[in-house]
Amino acid sequence: MGRLAPRMIGMLLALGLAPAAMAHERPISDVPYPVETIVGAYLAGGVAGRVNDARASAHYMNRVLAADPANPGLLRRALQAALLAGDFPTAASHTASLSTMQQSLGLIEQLVQATEALDAGDSGRAGEIAAGIGGGGLGGLTAPFLAAWSAVGDGDADAALAALEPIRSRPGLTALAVLHVALIHDALGNPEAARTAYDAAVAEFASLRIIQLAGNALERQGQIDAALALYRSFAADNPASTLIGPDLDRLERGEVATAPIVAGAADGLAEAFYQLGRVLNQESTQEPALAFARLALALKADFPMAKYLLGDILYMRGRYDRAIVAYQSIPADHSAHWSAMLQAADAMREAERVPEAMALLEGLAEREPGRMEPLIRIGDLHRLERDFEAAAQAYDAAYEREPARAASDWTFLYRRGIALERSSDWHRAEADFLAAIEINPEHAHLLNYLGYSWIDRNENLERGEELIRQALTLAPDDGYIIDSLGWAYYRTGRMEEAVRELERAVEFLPDDPTINDHLGDAYWQVGRRVEARFQWQRALREAEETDMIEAIEHKLEHGLVETGAPAAPVAERNGS
Repeated sequence: MGRLAPRMIGMLLALGLAPAAMAHERPISDVPYPVETIVGAYLAGGVAGRVNDARASAHYMNRVLAADPANPGLLRRALQAALLAGDFPTAASHTASLSTMQQSLGLIEQLVQATEALDAGDSGRAGEIAAGIGGGGLGGLTAPFLAAWSAVGDGDADAALAALEPIRSRPGLTALAVLHVALIHDALGNPEAARTAYDAAVAEFASLRIIQLAGNALERQGQIDAALALYRSFAADNPASTLIGPDLDRLERGEVATAPIVAGAADGLAEAFYQLGRVLNQESTQEPALAFARLALALKADFPMAKYLLGDILYMRGRYDRAIVAYQSIPADHSAHWSAMLQAADAMREAERVPEAMALLEGLAEREPGRMEPLIRIGDLHRLERDFEAAAQAYDAAYEREPARAASDWTFLYRRGIALERSSDWHRAEADFLAAIEINPEHAHLLNYLGYSWIDRNENLERGEELIRQALTLAPDDGYIIDSLGWAYYRTGRMEEAVRELERAVEFLPDDPTINDHLGDAYWQVGRRVEARFQWQRALREAEETDMIEAIEHKLEHGLVETGAPAAPVAERNGS
């Protein structure tokens, strides 16, 4: 069938929202599952870790550790849980206990020690730890940055730059290494060498963070026009990004940065941890990414980009309330604040705090009357709440704010098309779907949505089937799209082919009510009446929509009278 499942909508359209009131995390000791015994606490800690609840895991493991404080295995588990939960002092204490017991330390324990040393200004100790980290795996990636910034703490530029050489030759890490060369020169008071390295980093990979750091240096050196050009170029190349806008707006108002973003060794290592965490998170290695984000914040508590990363990781791990706290902790005057608020509201939606998300989005829309993002997300919320007319109105209002941008954004056109189709405004919905396909002609669910809509309306049957087949080529094992092809056969009277495809669709999605309903209809048309009623009964058990329930009950009582009887509503099939 042509449905775009709710989980796919969330992934595909990246619905971002924003919170209304500051949330607060529970203290680690305040957890919702009280246990009576040490064994119970041990088991609860393991379960909490498996469901990504690091705070609860840390609480239980600390309780177990109190009963057996000299157990190295418990120390390591408690240490890791404490670090992931953001309790760095406890993680450092457990690391010290392991050292006192003369236990060998793994990479995480070594990085905790080094972070504690560099934060205390003991760059020599941090350098010693760097020298003891093995050269393979993640340690080989981390040790050069630790050694480099430890050398910066000693004022040794040559040693710092030499430490980064192994990174500069690693594929995909050249820009990061060159950026840190620039940061090292900058931190040690070599502005000309820093400018050359910043330019090289931008040329290698003009990421947002590289642009921010290079632009900050240009501003501090009085190169205002160059900084403006850098920000404007990034904004032009990344029109959907909201993160560089505040820096550009600030500088255009004449507010020039006077303080470096990376001022010394601790800041530099925090920057490295943050960037390594981003890389790991992009590769879906979430637990190490979370550890690096926590280490970055242990070195630099006021680090907005690390807080943003923390929010993203917690969101991906399903810890939505804690992600909201991280996003909301970013100051209102920071360039990441606007985007963080949108992300926070997305987390609020996932946490089923829809009224709060709606209130904040409305506030953001009022605060920035020229920006479309809050209104798009208001439309998304209405659509997910199945108020399709309100969704369409919000999308229309968003379009009016930035018509050129909206008209070139296939995801916007797609979701407005869904809202319009469900609001019975088919003419406009069809136009949006066609425009979206013109922009992105190879998105399976977009093609399928329009193809199924035409089939279900008995319009453009040949072209509709063509779009569905095209979608199936892109996603051959998608049960929804297979169902759409089966329904195309049904609508055009090819009942045996319809049965074949609908049976395949049910194999992929056995509990989907619409697919079971369709298969029941096809069975009835080929004379398999007992099987038809069985499929309708399965569909009825899962159905939620009143219209669908009534239609199935009528078929169960009276049978299916007419070949090509109406299907379920299109948007019900698309999970909208």
